[in-house]
This record gives sequence, structure tokens and C-alpha cells, in this order.
Amino acid sequence: MVSLLWLYALSCAWAGFPIYRDQHIGAALEYSRNDIDLLRPIIVGFNANGTGTPQELPLWQAAASFGLNAAGGWWGGATIVSLLLFTIFLPFFCQTARWEVGNGSAWLAAALLLAQPIVFQLAGGAQTDGFSLALLIGFIWSAERLRRQPEAFSWVACAGMASLLAVTKLPFLLAGAAGSLMLLVWNNQRLKSWLLLAAVGLLAAVAFVPWTMWSNDEIGRALFKYRPMTVSENPEWFFGGLSYRLDPTNYIKAGWRSLSCLWGSFALIGLTLYGIWLRPRSLGSALLLGGLLTTLVFTKLVFIHRHYYLMFSPAVALLNTYALSDLLRRLGPLSPLRNSVAKIFLTALLLLALVQGLVSMEALAVDTFIPKAGSIVREHTGISERVLVINGGWGGDLLIHADRRGLSADDTKLVENPETKRQLLDLGYTKVVYLSQSPLLHALQATNPGSSPSERIHWSSFLSTEASVWPTVFESEDILIKEIPR
Repeated sequence: MVSLLWLYALSCAWAGFPIYRDQHIGAALEYSRNDIDLLRPIIVGFNANGTGTPQELPLWQAAASFGLNAAGGWWGGATIVSLLLFTIFLPFFCQTARWEVGNGSAWLAAALLLAQPIVFQLAGGAQTDGFSLALLIGFIWSAERLRRQPEAFSWVACAGMASLLAVTKLPFLLAGAAGSLMLLVWNNQRLKSWLLLAAVGLLAAVAFVPWTMWSNDEIGRALFKYRPMTVSENPEWFFGGLSYRLDPTNYIKAGWRSLSCLWGSFALIGLTLYGIWLRPRSLGSALLLGGLLTTLVFTKLVFIHRHYYLMFSPAVALLNTYALSDLLRRLGPLSPLRNSVAKIFLTALLLLALVQGLVSMEALAVDTFIPKAGSIVREHTGISERVLVINGGWGGDLLIHADRRGLSADDTKLVENPETKRQLLDLGYTKVVYLSQSPLLHALQATNPGSSPSERIHWSSFLSTEASVWPTVFESEDILIKEIPR
């Protein structure tokens, strides 16, 4: 399965359709061209003056920049870095599985982890999600080792993993920590174990609090930032308001998405339920409960962002392993031929479920819209010009593909206001790019169950009366480029 994961991720990159998230690959590209400043990673297009926009500590972005440079700018270099980081941590999951189910079924746990569509899709992506899952796996291993062997090395390893995870993906840490706490309760652990885990949490907080304070201060320096992105600015986006939490449709949609992401074939959820029934006080059950408790805190953040479902992946893999190991035990000893046939059948079943999940996640849909639009922008703008992108999203995808600097916005009010227009002109902004919605994205949304019928968003819906008379540089059904008048 590891070889298949590498082949899949690298094939996508080689074919020109790498798996990535623009805010992460953009920061890595900036690092590859300039000095690496871990305190000031840049989300392309997030603000007009290009100040730092730190969210997580950009360790992946820094590592990916070396991969990009080594690969001559090919985005597959960042993919290789992600694959290496995830593969390095995979043996820690196997060791954790050995503690749970013995040496004979550890390979099965690893296969069941990699066969999850969300893991297979994102573990090798040019983004931080696979790295975050790797750190979660490292924390689960270290916390379980600390519980079983409360010694200095175990504590140092656990504290280090917790601190890294705290400044990388806090909800993942909370899910793992909640699961570890449940095991302490269920196993009536001694006071020493409680104190050691509490000390780990304290050190993680010492890492998280100053990093968050720094991030808020640095983001506060941004000029015309695209969105409020800190908890203090927009808590509803992270936690969800009361009306969001009480809306049952949000839970139905999130549940449906999680079925595709974590199981692929809905029939496989029966394994997970059987695993819970077999071992209700196991590590897998504790991690699942920890993920659910974390979701109750960061409800909107988890429901809307599919990559947060990764925090459930180790739990689902372990629970499925309990179930399959028990079923295989009940079958009794098999002849070499039947054993081989059983492995082939199980592999085929997992691969079919994987493909079903990737299709349900729309992961196999290839969209060339943004790269083509980027080529148009690059052709009609100079390398030193800055552009204002309307309807381009918050991660700078169009700007990255166009190899241009600029600012993402929802409308042209900044250019229509004389004061802010002068600020933009002084910064080198010369063009406005209006982008229509990707035809493929619209088709996927229109055909998605539960979505209301809608027309494709056209750039004309963003064009104001004042901007309509500005000089036109390029116009098509998909994109409009206007000159900003002086």
C-alpha cells in the first residue's frame, strides 16, 4: 500500500495535476525563492503588502521549499517531501498496532490506515495535512509508550510530539490527548501517569500560546487582508454559532462526507462498529471518542474542512483491525493456498472501497481551469505588475499559477475608493482580474446531493458600474482583465 501511495501521488504530480492546497504550496514556493523565515510564512494574495500570514508553524513549507529547489521548481518535489515525512512516521503506527493486536496483525492496521480514501489522497499531497497526520501518529505512539513505560525518554518524545502538533494542527492534538486521557481513566493508571501527561500538556501550551500571540500580531500588520483569520476576529468560523450547531443538516452532511473519506465503501463501517463492540475500552475507541469530543469544540472547522477528518483515521484503522483480526481468528488456521486467496480477496476489497471513496470525494476529478486562467493572466500582465483578483479564493491559486503578485478580494471597492486606490497604485497594482467559477467545480456542486440548483457564477456578477468603463485588457467567458485607471 505504501508503494501504491507513492505511485499515486507522484503520478498525479508527473501528469501535471498535483494534489495540493494553494495556501501551503504558495508559502513553500515563496520560501524556495527567498530566505526561509519560519515566523513569517506568506499566503499568496492574502494581503496587499505581503506581510507574514502565519497559521501553523511552517515546518512543512520550509522542508518543501528544499524539495522544490532540488526538483527545479517542479511541484512534485513538495509531494516527495510529504511522502517522505508520512512514510517515516508510519512505523510508529505499526508499533502502536503491535501493542494493541500483536505482531501478526500490525501490517493489517497499516493497510487499513492507508486504504482510507482521505489518507490515500492527502498523505502525499503538497500541503501540511499529511504531515499533521504523521505528527498525530507520532503523538499517539509516544503517549501510549508513556502510559506503558513512564520513563524519561517516553516523556521527552511525547512532549516533543505534543509541542510540534500544538503549533501545527491543534485539533489533532486535542483529539489524541483526549483519547490518551480516556485510557488513563479506563485503566485506573497511577498518579504518576497523570502527572506526566499533564506535564506534556503544559509544555504544549507553552509552545502554543506564544506562537498564537505572535501569529495574531503578525497577521495584524496586513494591509487589506482578504478575510479575518484569527479566533479573536472570527470565533464563529472556528467553533460555529448556536444556530449552526443546532442545525441537523450540518451533521447529516458531515456524516455523509466522513463515510466517503474514512471508509469509502459504506459497508466497511460495519467493521468499525464491530471493533467498538469487541473492545469498547481500547485505544481505537478512545481515539474515536477524542475525535468526537474535539469536533464538539471545533464544530464548524471540522465539518466544513474535509482534511480535519484525518484526525479520525488512526481510530478507524485500529477499530477495523480489531474486527478483522477477530474474524480471521474465527476462521481458524488456513492452508497456504487459502491464506493467499484470503489476502488477495481482502486487498481487492480494500482497493475497491478506496476507489469508491476517491470518486465520492471527487478526488479524481481533474480541473484545468485555474492553470489555463493563470496562463492568460501571465500573458497579459508584466512580471513587475501586481493584480487584484476578484473571485479567486483566499489561497492565491490563480496568482501562483500566473506567477504574479497580488491581492485576492470579493469586489473592487478598494479600487473605487480614492484613498485605498492610491495605496494600491503606490504598491504597483495595475490590473484587476475577474474570474468566473470553474465549470467543473460548478458541475460538481450542482450534482452534489443536497445542493440547491444554481447558475454558474460568472465574472459579470462582480463587475460594478464604475469598473465596467475601465480599459479592457482581455475578455472571455471565463476571465476579464481590466486596467486600473490612474
